[in-house]
This record gives sequence, C-alpha cells and structure tokens, in this order.
Amino acid sequence: MTAGVNSPKELFARLSQAVIDQNTALQQIAVSLYKHMAHINVGNILLIGNSGTGKTTIMRNIERMFADDPRLSKFTNTIRLNANVVADDETSQLESSIIISRLQQNAHRIMGDEVDAERFRNLIENSVVFLDEVDKIRAIVGDKSNPRGIQAQEALLTLIEGEKLTLPLTVKKEGQLENTQVIVDTSRILFICGGAFEGLYDAVYRRVSSGEHRDQLVQEYIVNDHQDDVQEKEHFSLHDYVRYEDMFEYGMTPQFLGRFDEIIVLNDLSVHGLMRIFLESKDAVFKESQAYFKSLGIDLQITKEGLQLLAERAYENHRIGARALRSLFKRVLRGVEFDPQSSYLVKQDKGVKTLLINRDMVARHV
Repeated sequence: MTAGVNSPKELFARLSQAVIDQNTALQQIAVSLYKHMAHINVGNILLIGNSGTGKTTIMRNIERMFADDPRLSKFTNTIRLNANVVADDETSQLESSIIISRLQQNAHRIMGDEVDAERFRNLIENSVVFLDEVDKIRAIVGDKSNPRGIQAQEALLTLIEGEKLTLPLTVKKEGQLENTQVIVDTSRILFICGGAFEGLYDAVYRRVSSGEHRDQLVQEYIVNDHQDDVQEKEHFSLHDYVRYEDMFEYGMTPQFLGRFDEIIVLNDLSVHGLMRIFLESKDAVFKESQAYFKSLGIDLQITKEGLQLLAERAYENHRIGARALRSLFKRVLRGVEFDPQSSYLVKQDKGVKTLLINRDMVARHV
C-alpha cells in the first residue's frame, strides 16, 4: 500500500471511470503510477495513439484524481507541455530547464503563502510531467536528419534519467523572508510522453506482413448472420507487433527510448466505445448540450439508433477519434441551438419540453 492507494487495481478503477475503451493501456499506466507513488523505480511511459484516442484525457484524469483526493496532495504537481518546448532554435541550448521552471511555478501555486522547503521538494520530486506530440521531436524526417528533434531528445535525457538539482526558494522564518536552496532528485519524476506517430502503423505492418513474418499475423474468422459463409481476415494490432527497433527507425534515438519502461499503444476507438464516450465521459459534448438546452427549459435526448449512426460516422473519421463526435454533433444541432423554442423538433408533453435527436435527424446532417 502507498499513500492513499491500496493497489494498481484501485488506480485503474479510478481512471477507468473517465477513460473509456482503453483498459489494457490503463492497467499498464496504473502500475507505473503506483510505482511512482511508492517511490519504486519510476516506470516512465511512452503513449502511442491517433488523435482523439485519449492521450490528453488520460493525463487530465490523472490530474483530477490527485486534485480530488486530499490523501494524494503531495502528487498534485502535474504539468502538460508540448515536447517542442524543450529545444530553443535561437540559442541551440538544451531547454530541459523549461520543465523544471514550470514545476517550480506550479509548486509555488499549490503552496500559496505556506511556503515550506520540505513540501516544495516533495512537490517537485513527486510530480508527473506529460509531454505531448513527442513524435514531433523525431531525429529523422523523411530521409533527412532533424537537428531540432535530436536536440530536444538530448535535452530530456539527463532530466528523465535523473539528476540532482539545487533550486532556489524564499521561505518565511519568524516573520522574515529568507533565501534558501533545496536539493531535488529528478529521478522520482514520472514522465508520460505521448504522440500520434503518424506512419508508424503502416511501417510496422509492412515489416510484419513481409514474406518471412507473414505467418505472425493473427487470422480472424468471421461468420455471417446466416452461418453459410466464412471470411478469413488478417487482424493487425500495432500493440501486438511494435518493437523498439521500429521506434528507432521512426526517429526516436536508442538513448531516449531507453528512459521508458513501457511503450503503450492506445486502441483506435470502436463504435461502441464512441457511443459510451458520447454519453458517459466527463467532458461529453452531449452533457454540455444537455446543460445548454436545460437552461432554456428543454430536455435534450437522443435515441439509441441516432446515437449509433452518429458513432458510426465518427468511427469513419478514425484519425481524429472522439473529437469527431463533437464536430458531427454540432452539425446536427446547427440552427436548433439558436432558437430551439420555435423548432418543430421540440415537443411538449405535460409541461415538459423535449428535443429528441433521432436517426433521421442525424442522417440528414452527417
């Protein structure tokens, strides 16, 4: 047991309430988080997933989990940055200090007027850093070297592996301000790096489906409704086949990848998963829309058939994942949001006004 958490299973249960259709990834993340919180060899994480599969959602919900539980207060120093910020084109300096500066600023915000050297050290060492679009700092773009990407990866190496840093801090002692220095160990910081890694899927598939590796592909047999026809289909999941060598060829240096215990591939969302995200996620566009119409005295509802069609259309836009739900649903509501009271779609029964989105309405707009 670690501070406020009994096991990785408990962490998984908390995170899976808000992150949908990513159970395998969340189990791995829960283990790394537990190790981080127990000060057991930090297992830094590399997340691979198309836009909209949940990378940022996972980090936001880690932040929420720490913020909502007073027992986990020493882990509340979490920051999110774009990986490109760690390289400075003008000076060619290694700007890992940007990450430390952000952690310091956040620690001061959390402490407020109660500045304490020990608490400051704990907030830095127990922090979680999420670096997004880490695939954009690849060392190779096409057939050409990418100096900025190489520089950015190098900037992170020492910091992620762990170093002792001396940081300035001003504390109040007996009513007087006093400057002091605090030594922090960055090896305890958990780094979660994420990226879409466009093109990686195709590259790994070409490797696996080539002659000598083709028998590695899982065969999936599909029987139609009448049980009179069987189709054989290759099932390929990046999660099953990606190797560190694939990442090297993509442009991530061996030294950089060596800082990560886990390469986690997020699922492309299924139609069922998109339906659940639309209705159940904390940031669901449907919940936002329901709140909006409620303020106008209208109960917004959607039929199961309408929801399924909306999810199927979003699934066709797999490159943007759950984000497609928002843009498509906004198209369905276009015009109705402006003046719903005059819309023929709004029905009134026993004093209750209802706007019901059905399959036909979805089909007309998406």
